[in-house]
Amino acid sequence: TSVGNNVGFTGVNIAAGAANYLTITVSGTVSPAAVGNLVNTVVITPGQGQTDSNPANNTATDTDTANPITDLTITKTDGSATYTPGAGIVYTIKVENNGPSDATGASIADTVPAVITGTTVGCTATGTASCGTNTSVGNNVGFTGVNIAAGASNYLTITVSGTVSPAAVGNLVNTVTVAAGTGQTDSNPANNTATDTDTANPTT
Repeated sequence: TSVGNNVGFTGVNIAAGAANYLTITVSGTVSPAAVGNLVNTVVITPGQGQTDSNPANNTATDTDTANPITDLTITKTDGSATYTPGAGIVYTIKVENNGPSDATGASIADTVPAVITGTTVGCTATGTASCGTNTSVGNNVGFTGVNIAAGASNYLTITVSGTVSPAAVGNLVNTVTVAAGTGQTDSNPANNTATDTDTANPTT
């Protein structure tokens, strides 16, 4: 008689003895946004005109605590393999969550090289996502309380802009990281860091 999440069977017959029993499987997918304990209780009731000698074991409950697992990925590029000392530069950072759980309370950190001045930061959320709190100060770019629902249609786009010092030499290396929120586990932390490296292309 099961309909949706209301699982039920009627007219059940089980002969006496340990060799006689039913095995019922109930399958489904837990919401990516689920929090707190997952509690599921099943009850068996004797048939009409029958008495159960031990009703205390006619109910069974399974309780699971939440173990959210995300797969946060981050990429970063300025669209060029070189930089020009004295010119502007714009990094584009994309943060996604491949799930299976929604990411909540994640954080993003990017220490912009000191040779970049006048740093400005922006964040745009697409789909079911939020930028959280922008904690950026100077070249220490950061966001806390970041939420990104599982799925490719949900992501953040962060832009970091500034001007490269006219005296800059050598490679310009910029690394950004994303970290899972408290109580959450990232299944693939290798994708939590992205580095953009540009070689100098001085123009006089």
